[in-house]
Amino acid sequence: MKKIFFAAMAVVMLCACKGEREYLDFRGLSLGMSAKAMCDSLVAQGFVVDTTLSDEQAFVLTNAKDLSRVDIHQNNDTIIDVLESYAATYNDSTIAIYESKHKEFTDLYGWSNMKHNADLHKEAVFQTNGKGGLTLILHNTYSPTVSILYSVDEK
Repeated sequence: MKKIFFAAMAVVMLCACKGEREYLDFRGLSLGMSAKAMCDSLVAQGFVVDTTLSDEQAFVLTNAKDLSRVDIHQNNDTIIDVLESYAATYNDSTIAIYESKHKEFTDLYGWSNMKHNADLHKEAVFQTNGKGGLTLILHNTYSPTVSILYSVDEK
């Protein structure tokens, strides 16, 4: 009787563990947390909320130290996407940022699916094993930028 009870409990525990979803992490913060809590945590890390660009659908934060901007898109305090952008004055600096992020994500998730792979435009989509969508984008045009889109849903 004890064996049947323990087997039943093991099945219940296994089902309970399968029901919990894992989310991508952004700067050590899970995309499963509330948008307001993520905003507060980023402010504690040195970001500043840009009140002129923030509204009920998105929090926009900037960090002057590393020339980055973070847009937290939300719906009823639930995170939908987080867009991290780096702007630079010349192409070599954005290429260095892109290459370091690409290596970091390749180490975590394996090789990416390259939608675009040219000198001025690169777009790498990483498979995150159900944690969400992760896209790394390099645009070296008039204003060189590197953007990283963290999505709750895989896109």
